[in-house]
Amino acid sequence: MFRFISFIKFCFSATNQHGVHSPFVYDYVTKCLYKKNKLRLPITEKVLIKSISYFDYKTVRLLVNNEDIAQKIKTNCPTVSLINNNSDVIFGNINDLQSSDLEIHKLKSITMLVVDGIHKNKNTLERWERLKELDCVRVTVDIFYCGVVFFRKEQVKEHFKIRI
Repeated sequence: MFRFISFIKFCFSATNQHGVHSPFVYDYVTKCLYKKNKLRLPITEKVLIKSISYFDYKTVRLLVNNEDIAQKIKTNCPTVSLINNNSDVIFGNINDLQSSDLEIHKLKSITMLVVDGIHKNKNTLERWERLKELDCVRVTVDIFYCGVVFFRKEQVKEHFKIRI
C-alpha cells in the first residue's frame, strides 16, 4: 500500500523534460532517459545501461555481487569493466549502500550512483531523502523506480523528479 500511495504522490509532483531548468539534467533526460531503444529490461536496469552508454563510462561497481546484472552490463556495454572501487558508476539498492564500505564523500565529481528501489517502503524513501541532503550530493534524479545521484562539484544542488 505504501508503494501505491508513494507512486500517486510521485505522479503529482514529477515532471518531464519541460520542467527541468538544468542544461545537464535536461540533456540527460532528453538524450538518454527518453531515448527509444529495444532494451527489454526492468526500468532500473534500462536507466543503468542507457546512462553507461550516454556518458561513455568505462567502469562499474556493483555494491552486491549480482551475476544477472553483471551479465546484462557486459552484453549491452562490452567495453565496460566491472571493478570493486574507484568506478565511474556505482549500482545497488539503498540497503546495499548503507551496508557497503562505500565512502560517499570521497567519490569523484564524475561518479554516478544509481540506487534501486527508493520508493519500496517508508524506510527506503527516508534513506533516499537523507542521501539527497549530503553536502557531496549535487544533483539527484528521482525516477520512482530508482534514483540517480551525481556528485558534480561545479553544479548547484538540485533535486528532480522525472516521469519516464
